[in-house]
Amino acid sequence: MRTHLTLAAGLALAVMTAPAPAQLVPTPPVLENRIPAPLPPPAPPPIINGPLGQGPAPRLHKQPRIDSPGERAARCFHEGAGYGLRGGALGRYSRTCANN
Repeated sequence: MRTHLTLAAGLALAVMTAPAPAQLVPTPPVLENRIPAPLPPPAPPPIINGPLGQGPAPRLHKQPRIDSPGERAARCFHEGAGYGLRGGALGRYSRTCANN
């Protein structure tokens, strides 16, 4: 019995004095903690000039102004008033201007 007690005490003492395996940190190799080399730059994007066989893009067609009789009469009234005409003189000028 004394042998078992001595053996158990020796085993307990050996377990208590040995460091725990989780506390042991392995020493890192020399090249393991180095920063890797940077990646090469990306390839430049392709240059696109468009189709070379075509001419310039078409422009918008500017439609001519539609001059209705009402718009002509209003324009003639404004012109006559700008000339200082009043009353019947403005009416005569506007009729003559709008019918030409």
